Amino acid sequence: MKSTGITLLAMGLLGGLAAAPQSRPPVIDIHTHMAAERGVEIMDRLNIRLALVAGGASGLERWAKLDAMRSHYLPGITFPCPGGLDVINGRTPCYGGQEFPDIDWLRREITEGRVKALAEILPEFLGISPADPRMEPYWALAEELDIPAAIHMGPGPPGAAYDSSPVPARHPNFRMAAGDPMLLEEVLLRHKRLRLSVMHAGWPRLESMLALLYAHPNVYVDTGGLHSDRIVPRAAYYRYLQGLVENGFGKRVMFGSDFPDQIEAGIQAILDAPVLDADQKADILCGNAARFLRLPPETCQSS
Repeated sequence: MKSTGITLLAMGLLGGLAAAPQSRPPVIDIHTHMAAERGVEIMDRLNIRLALVAGGASGLERWAKLDAMRSHYLPGITFPCPGGLDVINGRTPCYGGQEFPDIDWLRREITEGRVKALAEILPEFLGISPADPRMEPYWALAEELDIPAAIHMGPGPPGAAYDSSPVPARHPNFRMAAGDPMLLEEVLLRHKRLRLSVMHAGWPRLESMLALLYAHPNVYVDTGGLHSDRIVPRAAYYRYLQGLVENGFGKRVMFGSDFPDQIEAGIQAILDAPVLDADQKADILCGNAARFLRLPPETCQSS
């Protein structure tokens, strides 16, 4: 089955390129949670050609109303919800208070164009492997309908399983052990046409991430959140990037901001990276994601 909605998305996206800022490089943000209310303004100012917005159904509805004619965003649906509540604030019910969305509902949302990616997929917050049987219907659906999937792998909130965690939500079942990229291998072997992005580039498990990339050509990674000193000191971030690039995977690293208040800082961190040359920076900021999403190369041309 052909990719749902990607061709129309590309047409709308390319139609707005002339108005892009001249001084900034083109960017695709493959991992963000920015709200619709400020999102379009931020994207215009920073020359973000497209953003994969990971969120719940209500947030995607606001994006659809605001950006209906501009095709600035790719709507991704976030699940599972620990205890049936939003993973960020721990209060908002999702999917009728269920942890997983109804698979028939999700199929309709995809085929009718309201959802174009499964992102952010969060089994780590339940402490389960991505190969857990509860996950299987969703991997199968993404492969069947040929839409991209993006899974959280690696860092959660610091001390996520403890009451002392600084974030509002509590996640007592969060397990770093469930964030090992190699846990994805059986999923990928069962679904060899699945397009998968590993969010946060599987940090801090560089060796496992390299092994997965080596063995599975449909796997990409994103840099979401790693530019933030709240997660990784800048020098360590650059060493991690260098490890991915020096091992031959510079064409499969994509920019992700993750934190809505740090989009510009995340872009600048790539532009300032001493471990990347100019072509690698352009690939990470835009070109690699355009290839992952099967958008035309013109998407990333400078205005």
